[in-house]
Amino acid sequence: MKKWLLTLTTLSLLVACSTNNDDKQIANDTYQKKADSLVSTRSVLQSGGINLPQQDPTYQLPQVQIKSTEKVDIRPPSTPFATIGQSIAQFDGEKAFIIYPNTLQHVYNLQQIERLLKEQGIPYTNEGGKIITDWTETGRNDDLKGTQIRYQIEHLNVNNSSALVIFINQMQRNGTIYTPNVADKQRYTSDRLNQLIGELNNNYRQQQQELNTASNAIQSMLITDTNGNLALGLDAPFEHSWLKLSHNLEKIGFTVKTQKAARGQLELKYKPLDQEEWLRFGTTQPDLEKGIYYLQLSALGQQSSLVISDEEGKALSGNQAQGIYQALQNILAK
Repeated sequence: MKKWLLTLTTLSLLVACSTNNDDKQIANDTYQKKADSLVSTRSVLQSGGINLPQQDPTYQLPQVQIKSTEKVDIRPPSTPFATIGQSIAQFDGEKAFIIYPNTLQHVYNLQQIERLLKEQGIPYTNEGGKIITDWTETGRNDDLKGTQIRYQIEHLNVNNSSALVIFINQMQRNGTIYTPNVADKQRYTSDRLNQLIGELNNNYRQQQQELNTASNAIQSMLITDTNGNLALGLDAPFEHSWLKLSHNLEKIGFTVKTQKAARGQLELKYKPLDQEEWLRFGTTQPDLEKGIYYLQLSALGQQSSLVISDEEGKALSGNQAQGIYQALQNILAK
């Protein structure tokens, strides 16, 4: 039987190779956890009676307590966008705002903001010209669940300019209210401002397109409908006729009170114009009493027709119908 004789060097090498890999890894590994105990149990260096040099504190690194569990939000910051013509948008540390010319105040105001909040199903209160929303989601898909905000929205007049301003009134997560830091304030106020202004921009562009469409001339003629009533036939599809009428009825004294586009119905309030104003339409002023009237627009393929009735539902006839319809003919043809 042969015996293998291992030298001391060979034994040392085998022991070193068998060490666990956990002891070789980076922070928070097994070695790191043992580091404090290793330092605290090591033996004091024996000087052997020799005076050793003392440590110079001049270049000593400061002792800083670092919280290894502290979370850092790595999402890029949001900023307000100046998406209104001739506007300035900023975040000042507390609020996001956009300043724009007063001439656009009819497009960007608290009434329009209230309309958007209703469409989005966000409850709110209007307290002295300040909108305070109820708890609502942030609208971001990268937020922790249960994150909700109460926004404060204001409209301000600054010299010849207007401004829409958004604050964070309160913020909570899973029912616990907390104070947001500056990064959160910038992120969430900017996001909400950009979203609201973007919606208003889309609405404004759509209105402009509708006005351009409504400006196209419509040829028309007097006809008799299937019920035997005198009507105005329009050489345009329902949608075009509806827009054109909505923007022009006021010219002959009709104010739209309510409208049901799906049914093609308009409730109108009529106030007779002065005789001089009526002369512009090139027709005789009808003897039509002041009061409530109803307009019914019907689709006829690529054409449409309208009938105006009094408050009792009786269609206009004779000189009344001819006077109103001929005036509309002249207006719609332009």
